[in-house]
Amino acid sequence: MSSRFTRRVYIGDTPAEAWHIRNVLDQHGITAQLRNETLFGATGEIPVLESLPEVWVSEGNSAAAEALIKEIRSAPAHSDDWECGDCHELVESVFAVCWRCGAPAGDSV
Repeated sequence: MSSRFTRRVYIGDTPAEAWHIRNVLDQHGITAQLRNETLFGATGEIPVLESLPEVWVSEGNSAAAEALIKEIRSAPAHSDDWECGDCHELVESVFAVCWRCGAPAGDSV
């Protein structure tokens, strides 16, 4: 069976973390696949390293994906709530996009 996702670029500690990385890659035009997501619940029954969720991309996207992941993981956490530049909604700092209109945090005022 041939797969276009041939390069593992990330191993997450939790499925939520792996999904976050996958979604960020997708937002940057890098198609990714999540593997082992359902095995996480079997941790303890199977070896831990075999149950951790993984993010895979195509060989051609691996360098860009790895660079983006490195950038994401080294970025400081947002600590302040922000105002959406499009609809002026006050958004909690844990969100990267406005919950009301979907505008990214970088467009805030």
